[in-house]
Amino acid sequence: MNAKPADAVLAWNERLASLQRIALMDVPAEPHLDRITALVARVLRVETALLSLVDADRQFFASGCGLPEPYATTRQTPHSHSFCKYVVKLNQPFVVSDARLDPRVSENGAVTDIGVVSYVGVPVRDRDGRVLGSLCAIGGTAREWTPHEINILTGLAAIVEDEIELRLEALRARALAIENGILAREYHHRVKNALAVSAALVKLSAKDATSVEDLVKSAGSRLTALASAHDALIVDTDNIDLKNLALRLLQPYATGAQLAQIEGADVTLGHDQVTPICLFLHELATNSAKYGAFSKHGTVNVSWTHTPSGDIDLFWTEGTDTSHVQPQGFGSKLMEVAARQLRGRCQITAVEDRLTAHLIFPASEQNSPSL
Repeated sequence: MNAKPADAVLAWNERLASLQRIALMDVPAEPHLDRITALVARVLRVETALLSLVDADRQFFASGCGLPEPYATTRQTPHSHSFCKYVVKLNQPFVVSDARLDPRVSENGAVTDIGVVSYVGVPVRDRDGRVLGSLCAIGGTAREWTPHEINILTGLAAIVEDEIELRLEALRARALAIENGILAREYHHRVKNALAVSAALVKLSAKDATSVEDLVKSAGSRLTALASAHDALIVDTDNIDLKNLALRLLQPYATGAQLAQIEGADVTLGHDQVTPICLFLHELATNSAKYGAFSKHGTVNVSWTHTPSGDIDLFWTEGTDTSHVQPQGFGSKLMEVAARQLRGRCQITAVEDRLTAHLIFPASEQNSPSL
C-alpha cells in the first residue's frame, strides 16, 4: 500500500470505500463484537474499551463498553474528540500515559468531555492493509502501558479483523444469493414468456404471408431462429463478436433487413460478458415483439462505440407510429442485473414514439480499440 500524508489518510477514498463495504457504520451493536470489547476491558483492567471506526469527519463506535452519556447512546464523536484518528493517521499503535500532560492530545475534547486520561489504541485493518479504525483501551487515571498489554490488544484486534472479513464474506454470499434468485426467476420468466413470444412471431409472419404455406414457412423459420438465439444464452464460448451475437439474437424478430439495423465498432466479448448481453438484448427484443417496433413494422437500431475511457457505449433505439410500452417490473430488474454483471449501468426511456435503452459497460481485455 502506498504511503500517504497523515492528514490525507482520514479522507482517503479507498479507505472510506472499504469502511462502507463492511457496513458497520451507524448500525446496531453486534453481540460478537461487544464480547471482544468487554474482554479488552476485563483483561487490561480499564473502565472503557472501544472498537472505533474513523471516517472523514467523525468516529463511530461499532462496539464499546464503559462510555459515559451521551456518547454511550450516540455512539460517535467528531474528530475533535478522537484519539483513534491518530491510530489511523499513523498506521501504528498510539499510546498515551497521561493525556492531560501530553501535548499531542491535551487540547482534545475527549480529555475534558469524556474523561480520557490514559489511552492505548491499535490499528484495525482491512485485508488490503487499510486502517479502518482502532481497538482501544481507555483509563480515567494516568497509566504506563506495557509492551505485553499492547501485544494483547493487537492480538484481539486481529480477531476483530477476522470477524470483519467473515462479515464481508457473509454480505457477499447474501448479495450473490439474491442475484442468483433473480436469475432463477429470469429463467422461469423466459419459460412462461415463450408461448407469448412465439405467438407474437407467428402474428408478425401472418402480416406478410400470402398463403397458409407461406405462413407456415415464415413462422417456422422465425421459431427456429428464436431457438438458435436462445442457444446463445448457454453457449460456453470465449471471444464472441458483439455484432454477430446481436444479429443472431434479433434475426427471429425482424421481417426484413430494414427493421433491424445493427452497426458498431469491432467488439469482442469476454466469456463473462456474453450471457448478460444476451439477457439485455433478449429482454428488449421480447418487449418489442409484444408491444413495440417489431410488432408494428417499426424500426430497431442497435449501435455501439468505444469511449475514450475504454467502455462500450451501446444504444437500442426503436420507433413506431404509436407510443411504446417499456420493460416493466421483472423485465426492468432483469436488465439492471445484466448491467451490474457487466460492471456497467443502463437507462431506459420512452418518449412519445421512441424507446431508447442505453447500456455502458467496460470493454473486455480482448479489445484494443484505436482511439
